[in-house]
Amino acid sequence: MGELTGSQVRIAGLFGGGLHTTTDDGWTLDVVAPDWPHHRVLLSDDGGLCRGPAGEHWWHIFHANYSELRAAGFSPSGHTLVIATSSDITFFVRPAAEPSK
Repeated sequence: MGELTGSQVRIAGLFGGGLHTTTDDGWTLDVVAPDWPHHRVLLSDDGGLCRGPAGEHWWHIFHANYSELRAAGFSPSGHTLVIATSSDITFFVRPAAEPSK
């Protein structure tokens, strides 16, 4: 079916578990709620500082204004990012880096 067919996927959500909020190569995920209870997910490549204009070193990638945010985080490899709400699951996948020659 898809890339994850036959793979184990760690879970997180209402009943425990947790996902990584950083990757080995410097990506950071932050969940904020400036308009509580509506959560937003921010992705950054500057260690979570989110400085400067959006789109340069940080991105607002999700706004939970229609359903409850349940979990957000990276896989252990840092190549998959998941955002789960009470109604949806979204996966973002990036390719593994090419080995240096």
